[in-house]
Amino acid sequence: MEVGQVAYASIDDYRIRYGEVSDVGMLQECLEDCSVVIDAELRRHGFGHSARSEWPTDAMMRVCRSMAHRVMPQESSPDIPVGATQMSVTAGSYTQSVMFGQTYGTPRMNDDERRMLGIAGARIGFGALAGTDA
Repeated sequence: MEVGQVAYASIDDYRIRYGEVSDVGMLQECLEDCSVVIDAELRRHGFGHSARSEWPTDAMMRVCRSMAHRVMPQESSPDIPVGATQMSVTAGSYTQSVMFGQTYGTPRMNDDERRMLGIAGARIGFGALAGTDA
C-alpha cells in the first residue's frame, strides 16, 4: 500500500459483520495486509493504480473484510488455549490433546472473492495447428 492510503475495510466494517475483536491493532494490520494483496491481484490482472479509485468500493470492502476474517486469530472460550486449532479431551483416564497453528496467517484471495471483483475466470483462446487449413 502506498503511504497515505487506507485499507479497503475499516475496523467498524469488520465489527458489523463479524463482531468485536480483542486486538484491534492486529485487525488493522490484517486489513491493511489484505488491501495490499487486493492491489497486487488487481495489478496481476492488468489493473493499475487507478483501480483503487475506479473499483466498486463496496466489493473491495467486502473482499478485504472476508480475507481478514480468515486470517485473524479467532476468539475462543476461556477453556480453550489461545491459538489452538484443534482440541480433544477424554474424561476416562484423562487425556488432553491440543494442536496449535499460526496466530496470523498469510492473506490470500479465494476464487469467490476474485469473482466478486470481476477478475476471476478462465482465459480461452484459439490457435490453428501448423499445417492445417483453418
